[in-house]
Amino acid sequence: MAAGSNIRGRTTRDALFDAAKRLFAEVGYAKTSHADISALAGIGRTTFYEHFSSKEELLVKLVERDLPELMDEIIAAVDEDLPPDRRLAELTARMVEFVATDHLGLILHTEVPRLSLEAQAAIARTHAGMAETIMEIYLEGVEQGRFRRMPPMLAGRLVEQTIMTGGRVVMDTDEPKQHVHAIADATAEFLVSGLTVG
Repeated sequence: MAAGSNIRGRTTRDALFDAAKRLFAEVGYAKTSHADISALAGIGRTTFYEHFSSKEELLVKLVERDLPELMDEIIAAVDEDLPPDRRLAELTARMVEFVATDHLGLILHTEVPRLSLEAQAAIARTHAGMAETIMEIYLEGVEQGRFRRMPPMLAGRLVEQTIMTGGRVVMDTDEPKQHVHAIADATAEFLVSGLTVG
């Protein structure tokens, strides 16, 4: 009996995650209520609170469920044998595309700054693997004399903010899908040229 309720519970959580992801992408996090999510998931509003204490907790748990695997896929798609500048360029372009076009990327890009500090910290932990990979590439580039030496924390923040800016520019265009590749490539070129030893 306990196993059955466990399966049912996971199914209900997945239905809530799927409904939330869809509504957050279509109408935005701020305009989506827990009642909207419950209705789309086909459950009662009180059932929502059996699984999540708030819409913010649902978002954090959704990110914890989905983001690490997405980040791993992006990292794995970039050839490890490329020189650091090419690797960083490819990773940057792929991240701009993710931030600007994936539903989860869009949600994170637009909503995270509005969340509680605790939620922001939890979400930051979910993409720690990406941050570590970027830092490894940067440090490898410094060791090889390809990248300028600067405090690693500064380099990491510059990379992160450049990627987020590229994603924001894509989202602000009238036809994001039409412009995403050009903007992603330009962002990557700008970032790598700024880090490259002249």
